[in-house]
Amino acid sequence: MFAPQDQDKGRAEARDLTRNRSRALARRLRRAALGAVCAIAFLLPLQFVGAGAAQASMTFVPLTLVNGWTPAELSTPAVGDINGIVHLKGSIEHGTSPVAFTLPAGFRPATEVYVPVDMCNTAKGRLDIAPSGVVSVQAEGPFSDAQCFTSLDGASFALPASSFTPLTPVNGWTNAPYGTSSAGAADIDGIVHLKGAIASGTSPVAFTLPAGFRPATNVYVPVDMCNATNGRLDIAPSGVVSVQAEGGAFSDAQCFTSLDGASFATSASSFTPLSLVNLWTNAPYGTSDAAAANINGIVYLKGAIATPGTEPTAFNLPAGMRPSIWVYVPVDLCGATYGHLYIEPNGDVTVAPEGGPWSPNWSDVQCFTSLDGVSFAL
Repeated sequence: MFAPQDQDKGRAEARDLTRNRSRALARRLRRAALGAVCAIAFLLPLQFVGAGAAQASMTFVPLTLVNGWTPAELSTPAVGDINGIVHLKGSIEHGTSPVAFTLPAGFRPATEVYVPVDMCNTAKGRLDIAPSGVVSVQAEGPFSDAQCFTSLDGASFALPASSFTPLTPVNGWTNAPYGTSSAGAADIDGIVHLKGAIASGTSPVAFTLPAGFRPATNVYVPVDMCNATNGRLDIAPSGVVSVQAEGGAFSDAQCFTSLDGASFATSASSFTPLSLVNLWTNAPYGTSDAAAANINGIVYLKGAIATPGTEPTAFNLPAGMRPSIWVYVPVDLCGATYGHLYIEPNGDVTVAPEGGPWSPNWSDVQCFTSLDGVSFAL
């Protein structure tokens, strides 16, 4: 039921031991990368730079940061609405309080929304988005993880829409805790988007997706849980959806499980297969092969991968699916542990577990890395 199996890695102790070293190294890497990009920008043809800027300005609206928050890594934090799904992009740092920005009118949810985001050294965090548009940054660990670095890439949520089909919770699960909305699902351009939140279940099985919203293979999607802890949805081809908490802490799931931001592709019909490198292999635990698609300027990944090796670079995204600047997005790892993908402008995609690639948690990556639920805006 809970494959891939949970593995006790002493994750809390490892994070404490590596936090200072990894944060300092992350800073050095970012500064080096920043200088390299600045130098390259001088050499780029002006028409190339202008074209990229024009493409971004047509869809995305820049965000005004407050309380000491600043853009990170040359990014421009921004928001866009594509077919009723709000997507965030960019990264931020240095805030002095959790409130980072307010979404403009037209991008605000009708209820509270909680979506997972990646933080410094692959730490788990989330955004708490209020109906007023006020967005607060919350870390699973210390707030310094958020201040060091908070990625907005991959964060998305649904605006109120009649196209969402209500989902019926079972086994004691109830809808809309903490001012959120009821569970629902919609298929938009072949991508199933979930919305709302649930709580209080007595067993992991929370609901069954109706026909038409069911994946062709097993799917594992990261979700946010109580107090910004990490969890996932295990979605079977039958449509049965089970909720799993990191470390087997089912009480975190019972307290609160957000469905906002969770998405997956029902099939690979419109996706481009990805060629794996460095001993990485496809489709562990009854999942699907790694693939990617650009749908209306949003790149979606699907499938899952694993490796017996130690090289974190798993594949290269094809032209047309590569970000203009570095992207960090959350992924689900073995036993519902937390990880991220680091996606470079050249298309290289690397995987890291919590604590960074030098942490003892690398075996979580090797055992299982899900690409389902990953998306980012170009």
